[in-house]
Amino acid sequence: MARARAVFGVAAASMLATLMLSTAFADPAPVGGAWAERVQILYQAETRSVLRRAVRVWDFHPEKNLDFVWEPAAGQSPDKTIAEDGTINGKGRLVWRVRGSASYDPKTVYSSYFGDVRNGRPDGQGRLELRSGEVFDGHWLAGELDGQGIHVDADGNRYEGQFVAGVPNGEGRLLSKTGEIFAGSFTGGLKNGKGTTRLAGGTVYASQWVMGKEIGGLRPDVLADARVGGLLKAQAGSGDADKVEIGVVVDQRMTQQSDMQYQHLVRDEDIAIYPQADEDNNSWNGTGQITTNNVFGSKDWDDAPAFAEVDLKTTDQSKVKLDKLEMKVASSEAYRKPMLSISEHFGCVGFRPDFSIINNGWGDAKDMKMSIQFTTVDEDGNPTGQPSRMFTKDIGGFGEGADVSIKSVLDEAGVDTASLETGRFPCPSVDSLNVCRSQLTNKIKFGEVADYLGNMQQAMTLNAIGKFDYSWTDDEGHVYQQSEPFRTSVTMAVFETPESMAECGDGGGGSPEAMRYQNIEFPIGKHDYTIAMPVRGNKNVGAYTARLKMWSAMSSIHRFNIAAHFADGSVRESKPVTFFYFKPKRSLFETKTEPAACYLPRDMVGCG
Repeated sequence: MARARAVFGVAAASMLATLMLSTAFADPAPVGGAWAERVQILYQAETRSVLRRAVRVWDFHPEKNLDFVWEPAAGQSPDKTIAEDGTINGKGRLVWRVRGSASYDPKTVYSSYFGDVRNGRPDGQGRLELRSGEVFDGHWLAGELDGQGIHVDADGNRYEGQFVAGVPNGEGRLLSKTGEIFAGSFTGGLKNGKGTTRLAGGTVYASQWVMGKEIGGLRPDVLADARVGGLLKAQAGSGDADKVEIGVVVDQRMTQQSDMQYQHLVRDEDIAIYPQADEDNNSWNGTGQITTNNVFGSKDWDDAPAFAEVDLKTTDQSKVKLDKLEMKVASSEAYRKPMLSISEHFGCVGFRPDFSIINNGWGDAKDMKMSIQFTTVDEDGNPTGQPSRMFTKDIGGFGEGADVSIKSVLDEAGVDTASLETGRFPCPSVDSLNVCRSQLTNKIKFGEVADYLGNMQQAMTLNAIGKFDYSWTDDEGHVYQQSEPFRTSVTMAVFETPESMAECGDGGGGSPEAMRYQNIEFPIGKHDYTIAMPVRGNKNVGAYTARLKMWSAMSSIHRFNIAAHFADGSVRESKPVTFFYFKPKRSLFETKTEPAACYLPRDMVGCG
């Protein structure tokens, strides 16, 4: 799946100038803004206490009478992000919403910025999302994009490149939602100088511009670009189809209100629609680290569509008679790659040298082999220092999930697993835990892992990193080799103190309303089919928008384009679209490693 760092689109140069010169943040000087202040109650994680402070930020739109909330980023002390006069300086989220509205209502949010803030203004790296659907992402200086950045307008067009004082200046790429791509130089928000243009149908030519106006007569006739995105009939220039453009984009306003968010990417060959979150893309591609972050999560996957807009308009503002619209689907294919996470085993008994692999993908993992090392970690759980030597273990194949025991690996590393398995380790008090840990390491042999033992509450833990190598097969029988890194932790021992001696006993976002949207369900395993898109209202149009709510029964890939049929018999097609639909499967796996009886109290690590 395409990664989000690749480039999206923005339409005509004249539109770009208007869009960029009216940036979300105006001149940072006092003209055009005012200081906004409020008293906030902020939570300090390091002390587990709350802090009541007056905070202030620069309001670029005081005429809107909005209210704001400042949320420091994880790891940022609230007290350290607020100067003595209340001015915000630090990294976090700044949300502006309708004054007096409920904090849980996404419809009342005017803008949301996450990133670096200095002197109450975006300054440094950050991303701003507006209620209109606009996005500004990149390097900020005193409230304006300055340096490398991205602007996606409310229609879904995108510019990526250099900014100066909020306006494109320098080298950049301008990508239209219709699929046209321009790469070249910009001055004051306008194309200026030499560049290369790729039309929606794939035709590429060198272009020359002077402050937003194309010169030299180098642009090919639209009929020359009919291979992919253009006309289906060779027109003589008189058909309605030759003066119409079709764009397909994610509906950004609906996306901002959805638990499952999608984005679109204009590529040379198509327009890709795919998840916005890095963790979803990593799970799809197998490019992230497998941890306890389960991809299935808490979303309502029975109601997690992608919202898209199909925009049709004439290039000369004239009207054409639209006969019908349809979606021509080349293929709808299941995506069978396993999507893995780890379920760590804690509690019940002190020694738990095992964990489970959970599969939320729609295909089986086959012939899995595990490579594993032990390591120390920092406060954020990231590996530090030199890890142990590598150990290997065969796991085999599985569908829903699999239990993995590393007891044999610990035996190979010289750990006295028999003593850990049968022993119980009392400690006089919580204050004596360090002494008890030292006594345990002197009493029991930990072999090669002794230098990697860590502590979590009253438990002695062992952190591990490694990779899973396996294969999976698609519906056509193609076999793919996959290698994914992982990180996990196992409990080696638990210290029982008098404060915690109570018996455990035996045992072991939804989608916004979208009534105006056509519901598009893609069947799995079907090829070369058509979905009608009824045209509502007057069919004599200069512009028309169809809104789609797209989904399928499972994670899948759908390739389609939109065809517009006109009353004069001509037909225009959009640039091809590839839709990567993300819907993980609920895993029914249940671990079989639960001990027959428990002796740890419920308020200790993982018990209960």
